[in-house]
Amino acid sequence: MPVNFQQALLQIREMGKQAPLQEEQLREMREQAERLFDQFDCELDTLKQLVDRAAAENPGLRCASPVSECLKQALPAPPLESGYTLLAADGSQINPDRHAMVEFGAINVGAIRMRPGEGQPPQEMVRSRMMFHQDLFTSDGNPLNDDLVALKRDLAERQVLFELACCEKGPVVALTDGPLELFREPRGVREFEEELERYQEVLGKMAELQVATAGYVDRPRSDLLIRLLELVLLARRSQLNRAGVDRPLRGVTDAHLFLPLLKPGERSAVFAIQSGSSKSFHGELALHFFYLNVGRQGRSYLSRVEIPRWVAESERLVNLLHACLLAQAQHLGARPYPYILHRAHEIAVISFDEREQLENMIIAELRRQGISVDDRSHKQIAKNASKMRSR
Repeated sequence: MPVNFQQALLQIREMGKQAPLQEEQLREMREQAERLFDQFDCELDTLKQLVDRAAAENPGLRCASPVSECLKQALPAPPLESGYTLLAADGSQINPDRHAMVEFGAINVGAIRMRPGEGQPPQEMVRSRMMFHQDLFTSDGNPLNDDLVALKRDLAERQVLFELACCEKGPVVALTDGPLELFREPRGVREFEEELERYQEVLGKMAELQVATAGYVDRPRSDLLIRLLELVLLARRSQLNRAGVDRPLRGVTDAHLFLPLLKPGERSAVFAIQSGSSKSFHGELALHFFYLNVGRQGRSYLSRVEIPRWVAESERLVNLLHACLLAQAQHLGARPYPYILHRAHEIAVISFDEREQLENMIIAELRRQGISVDDRSHKQIAKNASKMRSR
């Protein structure tokens, strides 16, 4: 049945009536955020104390925390040093499907190695892992869910980067798409904890190699700094115990503050991330971030770059990462995004045809071994028939 456009139209019109009022409220909140941004620019100790007090009340508090640079710091692009190796990895997955003829999973990781400025073509590799039978269940017998498969994919990306970095001499930049912080569920499940521990071990080994590793977030909509400024408002109301619950600046994003501040090529100050995952990512693994304007004159474009503490505390590694990301983003012209991450995605993605081919290969092998294979579920057969009729 198609969308009930009459109902949708009524809701859209009601939304339109409310839009001017909501836009005015958002404008007022943005102006308030700007005033706090100015007022507390270099009040780093005051803000750190607020974060500590609020986190004591709410251990799951998520916000930015200043490190050593003023909030409104804008740093120009440093010169790009030569002789470094650039690595990137991206992954894709096939989640187990109980409606298919055979249940299986797959993780595909594509990795790229480049030596910019040396005239060598990029080196590409793909690593594929199939999952069958017991691989598709957790230790308590529950089916493996999509989040756990995604966590295994995240870990596989970092493992490939570490293995490649071990073979390099000189500075290494290692990139992945998306944040370094993990939001996968279900936390508390043994498999999640085991995979998280392996993830931390890989990051720890990268720290020993002093790899400039980072997670690149394109077009961020995060509000980590806004949440920090909210602590000021809550403290003024003697409601710091409501931090993370009451959101007086909800709807305002960090981009509103940094897009006007950062010129193309400039980065923001480096901030620490206060969050519930801080107990997992601590010490040299503690997560930090900065904003970077990878756009061009007249057309700014913001990204957020997540880095671990060992990178954040090294001026050389931060500068290398800053300059390297700018150089990579320029390769794609008017739509800046690191070219090497784009290439890693292209070689990692599993197409629909490839998924079908893998399924057919599994079915053929099972039948060769004399094992019968079920048909697709009745639900899936009906859905496929419906798709055919709609063509």
